[in-house]
Amino acid sequence: EKMAEATIVPEFEDIKVCVREIKLASPELGIAKVHAAVKEKNPTWQVSQDRVKKIISEMVVVQPGGVVKKGLVNKSDPTLTPQQIAKKKTEAALAKKKEEAKAKKGGGTAAGGPNKADTGSWRPGGDISH
Repeated sequence: EKMAEATIVPEFEDIKVCVREIKLASPELGIAKVHAAVKEKNPTWQVSQDRVKKIISEMVVVQPGGVVKKGLVNKSDPTLTPQQIAKKKTEAALAKKKEEAKAKKGGGTAAGGPNKADTGSWRPGGDISH
């Protein structure tokens, strides 16, 4: 009755998380073995070996001794796991986005200066007649 199970096509991120867990537990596994392990953990998933291969090829390769080939990592902290490194990168990117968003709005508004566009049109009793 195994065939009766509904198969689902998982989100790329979901597969990624699963592949990462498998690779962290058994870094020596090749693509086919990892693919088999993903299917074993999630029997209902419809995952092609190509997707697994793509994920593995995109993963940060941590060399013995904690040297990371892709991306810049704080070398003074060798205790970071790949997840923490990824999280740090994400946080850095988000912080940068926030800064850029602030910069786009113009320094005036951040400092509390009037932003003509919204003070005029939204103040009750403004000069826009509806």
